[in-house]
Formats: sequence, structure tokens, C-alpha cells
Amino acid sequence: MSEQTTGDVIDSVLGLEAGSELKALREKREKLKALTQSSYLAALRPKEPRNFPYPLRAAIAARMSALWKADELAAHYRGLLEQEGSTAELLNVADSGWTPEDGQSRLAAILRHVDLVTLNPKAATRANIEALHAAGLDDRDIVTLAGLIAFVNYQILVVAGLKMLRDN
Repeated sequence: MSEQTTGDVIDSVLGLEAGSELKALREKREKLKALTQSSYLAALRPKEPRNFPYPLRAAIAARMSALWKADELAAHYRGLLEQEGSTAELLNVADSGWTPEDGQSRLAAILRHVDLVTLNPKAATRANIEALHAAGLDDRDIVTLAGLIAFVNYQILVVAGLKMLRDN
């Protein structure tokens, strides 16, 4: 496992150093910090990645971070993507402005869903889940994708809040 997945990602992304006020604040909630990091590992590096290989997970997380304009997290996930073995297609996936030419592919359906739930979660309906099924995802794949989306969006919001505290 790489250094990027073993330390505390949020502390690393924010550049928090020992002795800083914000790091001390985070350490007061050590259990929450540990649970967040273990959720990161579960979402990005599960023991069995099944139909969502590690590089694809990193690319999706980079894309979501870019959609939110969370530059520090996007850079983290792009670095993770490089470590996991990026390809031209996965670098495209990480680009929030890219869409597959074949709008009917499994990947196109996944990215439509990722973008929708990241940018406008209230608009997601049963029809969006049915579109994932139609693209070949089974229930377990959809739950895996939902978990990844939920965690990365949570992480982005935590980083944004801590960044405001750090910078003000």
C-alpha cells in the first residue's frame, strides 16, 4: 500500500503539521479522524475491488474533486491514480469536463451518475439507478459506486470546511 493511502489523507492534503492549531483540533476528534481514514481505505482500496479497480476509483474521485474545484484533493487523487497505474482513458475520466464518445457505454453511465449525484443529488431518481442496471452494473456494483460517491463528497466537504478554518 502506498504512502498516499496509509497516512491521514485530510491532514496531508491540507498540509497540516504537528503542532498546528488545526491539526490539534482534528486530534481532539481522533475517533472521527480514524473513522474517516478507514472509510477512505474502504472506498478507495477495499480488499476486493470487484468491478471497480483501484485506478478507476482514484480517477472517479479525482473527477469528483475537480467538479467541486477541490484542487488539493484532485491533486491527491491524480497522484493516487498515477501510483495505481493510470491510462489515457483513466486520465480522461479524472477530467471533469470529459465525457465518453459512446454515450451508451458502461463508463458513460457511471460518469453521468457520478456527475449527477455530485453536482445535483436531489435530481437523482430511480431512473438513474435503472440506467446503471441497463449499462451492466449489478446491485453490488451500484452500492459500491454509491459508497465511493458518498465518501468522496463527504471528504470534499470536510476538507473545504477545514480549509476555511486554516485560511482564516
